[in-house]
Amino acid sequence: SELLGRYVSTIPVRESLIFGALISSIDPIAVLSILNTMGMNDTDTIYVLIFGESLLNDGVAIVLFQTLVHFLDESLVIDSDVVLDAFMHFVVVALGSVTVGALSGACATVYFALMHGISTPMVEVIMFCCWSFIPYYICDMVEWSGIVAIVANGFVMDLYVIGQKHHHQQNGSSSSSGVDDEIDFLVNGTGGNNSGGRARNNRGIFNYEGHLSPKADSHVHFVIEIFATLMETAIFAYLGLFLFSPRYHWSGYLTFISIFATVMGRVMMIPLFSTIANFFNRMSLSSRNPRISSSSSVSSLPINNNEGVHIDRRMQLVLVFAGLRGAMSFALVEHIPMFDTTTGQGSRFKPELKAMTSASVIFTVFVLGGATSYLMERLGYSLNKQQHDTLEITPLVHQRKSPAAKRNGMFSSANDTHSRSNSSVRQRGGPR
Repeated sequence: SELLGRYVSTIPVRESLIFGALISSIDPIAVLSILNTMGMNDTDTIYVLIFGESLLNDGVAIVLFQTLVHFLDESLVIDSDVVLDAFMHFVVVALGSVTVGALSGACATVYFALMHGISTPMVEVIMFCCWSFIPYYICDMVEWSGIVAIVANGFVMDLYVIGQKHHHQQNGSSSSSGVDDEIDFLVNGTGGNNSGGRARNNRGIFNYEGHLSPKADSHVHFVIEIFATLMETAIFAYLGLFLFSPRYHWSGYLTFISIFATVMGRVMMIPLFSTIANFFNRMSLSSRNPRISSSSSVSSLPINNNEGVHIDRRMQLVLVFAGLRGAMSFALVEHIPMFDTTTGQGSRFKPELKAMTSASVIFTVFVLGGATSYLMERLGYSLNKQQHDTLEITPLVHQRKSPAAKRNGMFSSANDTHSRSNSSVRQRGGPR
């Protein structure tokens, strides 16, 4: 570092570790959007892998970042005791945040179970959003990770509040109601076809059927998607507006190092951990079925959920390109405290860290994200042109259906074509 410091700008080890923690958080929104346009959803292996990895990375990156920020103190001498305290802080924050989120989700489940059949759908949607913010503010008061708590809370509420039931029949039964009836039902709980969602729930509290009415369930997904899109847009708008402001100190060497480390770190880690995951998967299969040897090949798209998932080379390559950096990394770098000459705490290199983070975000979003669609086509994950046109036309057909056609069961062929297209994507195993 001292040798390089004579010719190029460098940053200390503490700031380097903090940058490594914040840049580990990935934002696969662009890749998941591409997968959605191809007809994939949360029932497909590659979709679940990308989404699950992003949640795990975000949780670990946020807690590790909050732990390392405490080292930004010039008077602090790093020894074994300090490292032990940092490790204990990491464990306490991680476990505490997950516990707060899980307990908040359990309390939300009890609330919605007791209020099922009483609250209107509008009140259900509002209270759903309120219960989502409660664990964040609780953890923020005790300086834990509010985002990790929200993730844990989301798991519990998705299982027991939203439930794992399918809603296509419920949505179809109320599709013939008018706009006025739907608004009246959302606000007052009257009007429209509400016989299926307003009955008193006599089932157990913690079950997989969910406690939201059909109307509230459909509108919750819509409202949450709007909030997520608005926040994502605001973050990237902020990034673009202040990219060349004096708050950023740009260095060609640091920019190259940040992009190279971001990409190569993922290129090395994905095959390594995929091999480890495949090894344990084979061991698990062998223990359950002695006839399966450790050398037998396992399909990347398992026949049932008990066979696990084999991450082949194609999936590994997609996971490498799915490692986009975005809103989370940019939000974390903004939380790095500036150096205070009085207390000696904070970082003198925050402008450099912001520039490095912005460079990594821009490169991964535009280069890796832009090449994902072409990569998916080359690997055989995409739809052919005829199937893609069918998926594009089907929503228009649904929108133009008349009430008489809905009652007579017309346009069923469009639904069959749509389901066959989605099924063909999930079953495609090799390149075209």
